[in-house]
Amino acid sequence: MDYKKLNKDLSFGFKSENEVHQILEEEFGTLLKSKLNPEMGKYYEFDKYNEEYFIEIKSRRIPHDKYPTLFFGENKLIKGDEILKKAPHLRIFYLWKCNDMIVGWEHRSSEYEICKRGRNDRGINEFDDCVDIKQKYIKPLEELLQ
Repeated sequence: MDYKKLNKDLSFGFKSENEVHQILEEEFGTLLKSKLNPEMGKYYEFDKYNEEYFIEIKSRRIPHDKYPTLFFGENKLIKGDEILKKAPHLRIFYLWKCNDMIVGWEHRSSEYEICKRGRNDRGINEFDDCVDIKQKYIKPLEELLQ
């Protein structure tokens, strides 16, 4: 494992998440960080939440439409299902902060595929089952709540 590259990628993600916090609050209202909630912990499947929403943020060093799909880990979809069973009034969003804009997809709002996705540029194969969303189902942040 190339820990130097891993730490660089993690720093990029944390910095990106902090940069968009205010923008997200303009859309979703006051948001709490799940890693600060002892019941959720540092490795919780979603990054932010409030009484109405759970939000996962993925940071990408690409334009949002560079590839025909965007993806996130299937574990997050499964956790979203668990959350909605207990609190069906909530809405769950998966967001991608890309070089050009923030885009997103609402939990199970359209068709999707489960595929093996990942990377191997950090000295180890990091592939897992992921939820693959076609670009035609992904919306700009400003349109998600409409």
